[in-house]
Amino acid sequence: MWLQEVEGRTLEQFVYDGVSLAAADSMRRLPPFHRDLFDDFVFTAWAVAVGESDWARFPIACMGYLSAVHGDLTVVPPLISPDTAAVVAGVLSRFTRFRSGDTRVADGSRINEEQYRLAEDLFFGLGTDRGDGVSAAGARAHSRMMSARIADGFVHPAVGAHLWSDVPAAPSAHPNSGSEITVLESVQTLVATWRDFPAERPGTERDILTAARCVGWAGVVAPMAVGESGGWYVRSPEGAGTVGAEGTRSGDHCSLDADDGSV
Repeated sequence: MWLQEVEGRTLEQFVYDGVSLAAADSMRRLPPFHRDLFDDFVFTAWAVAVGESDWARFPIACMGYLSAVHGDLTVVPPLISPDTAAVVAGVLSRFTRFRSGDTRVADGSRINEEQYRLAEDLFFGLGTDRGDGVSAAGARAHSRMMSARIADGFVHPAVGAHLWSDVPAAPSAHPNSGSEITVLESVQTLVATWRDFPAERPGTERDILTAARCVGWAGVVAPMAVGESGGWYVRSPEGAGTVGAEGTRSGDHCSLDADDGSV
């Protein structure tokens, strides 16, 4: 899985930069397999939005996830809100493969018009349409996924924050961007602080967790949902493997300002 490979390479780089082997061992996590599949799907599907790939990644991600779950989209991955799972299931249930003779769209990648529209539905469904385009929505969705993964204890805060804030294609932050974008500058500062001041790492990791709990998936509401999304409850599910410090429900003890992204 691509996301897990990237997380592993990030931790490996930390070791090369001076983190001890014992500390690196303590930073490793073992999430539930279904959650890993889900997070890897969304990470891969919107790679183009964060400047990591092209539009062809979207159909590849869809085919991979559908194959892994054997087409069963009714089971909600661990600690994922039902609304978030419903948005993804709604998109994947309509997905069809690229056919011979289909016209390529977007950047000329192997993606047809129908698949591109599904990608838009996914990006706007998980990242919210704020009138700034599909790529900006994808960047917000990336921010929600990585922050939820951190808050749920399924990636170490320092590793997760590095991937959370490393979004070369993210739009410039402005008040209408949403906290998912405005928080990125603060997270970048926390990543630099963690790297440069080892003695401050425990406090910096707590600050990363605080920022992560202020974003997450709680803002996603499925099109047919009744009432507000309840967010996700963070606790170590039975059989989850090794996780980090227990998180909290999204929004609890949140000090992130939605306008300026401060933590």
